[in-house]
Amino acid sequence: MSEKKELIDTINICLFNALANLHTSTVCRVEKVNQKTIDVKPVVNRVVEGRSIELTTFTKVIPLFMKGGSSYTAHPISVGDYALVHFTERCMDRWYSGQNFVEPAEFRMHDYSDGFAVVGLENFDGAIDIPSIIKQVGDTNIVGDVTIDGNLTVNGDINCTGRVTCGNATISGIDFATHVHGGVQTGGGNTGVPS
Repeated sequence: MSEKKELIDTINICLFNALANLHTSTVCRVEKVNQKTIDVKPVVNRVVEGRSIELTTFTKVIPLFMKGGSSYTAHPISVGDYALVHFTERCMDRWYSGQNFVEPAEFRMHDYSDGFAVVGLENFDGAIDIPSIIKQVGDTNIVGDVTIDGNLTVNGDINCTGRVTCGNATISGIDFATHVHGGVQTGGGNTGVPS
């Protein structure tokens, strides 16, 4: 009976040690923003033999942006932002250099070297209230056409360097905040633009 218990204890120790070194994901803080990558430092220490140990900064971590085809949404990243860094099953160096369907360059698994970051995580103090509708905060640069099926309400100035077409009326190069006081009547061909 004691031999069986010793065997179970040995197996449990081996499993614990294996899991302790199996890296899945961890919370990090952005330390540096490069052109295409970020440097991040884990904010949760490891405990090794009873000692709390800070982990080193992970350099050149790939940030994840939502992308499909030629369309994507990219957000600014700042030093001090939090990120959830995920570690892939195998070495991803060859994939990152542009190679698909090849064996890994090194036989490492769930390694700190193979992380990508999902930026935007917040602790309780910085947590964002969950809105009832989609909310975007910050300056936005849109490249491409925008179609709105519904009403548009603008609480601020509109500056136009191109044409604005409303029904039968076309206005070119108008600064709405300065020049349009009477409004634009859509669909009827009239424009209330005072001289």
